[in-house]
Amino acid sequence: MPNDFHILLVEDSRADVRIIERALQEGNIAHRLTVIPDGQQAIDYLVRLNEPDAPGEAAPDLVLLDLNLPGIDGCQVLTRIKGDPALRTIPVVVLTTSHREEDVLQTYRAGANTYIPKPDEYPRYRDLVATLHQYWHETALRAPHQPARG
Repeated sequence: MPNDFHILLVEDSRADVRIIERALQEGNIAHRLTVIPDGQQAIDYLVRLNEPDAPGEAAPDLVLLDLNLPGIDGCQVLTRIKGDPALRTIPVVVLTTSHREEDVLQTYRAGANTYIPKPDEYPRYRDLVATLHQYWHETALRAPHQPARG
C-alpha cells in the first residue's frame, strides 16, 4: 500500500513518539507521519493547510493527540479541530497517560473518536490505527462506483 495515510501526531515526548513510530512499523501500516510537539503549533499547522495559498498538502487522515502539551492542551486542540467545518471529519484518537474519568468525559464531549490511555494499551492502539487505516483505504481511496469489500 502507498504511504498516502497521513497521520498527524501531536506529542511532546520524544520517547512516546519513538514508541508510536515503532507501533506503526510493527503494524505494517504504510503511512506518512507528521510530528508536532506543541498544541498551538498543531492548530497553526492545520489552519495553514486550509489557507488559499497553502502548498497543496492535504489535511491529515488521522490525528493522534496527547492531552498534556505545551502551548495549548490537547483538549483545546481537539475542540478547535472539531469546531472547524474543514477539519471536524478528521478522526482524532486521544493518547494520554491520564486515566481520570473527567479527562475521558471531557474529550468525548469535545468530539474525540476514541480515548486510549498510554503506554499500557499499545497493542489496542496499534490495532485501532490498523483498523482506521483499513477503513480509510476502503472508503477514501475506493472509486465512487466500486463496492466496498466485505
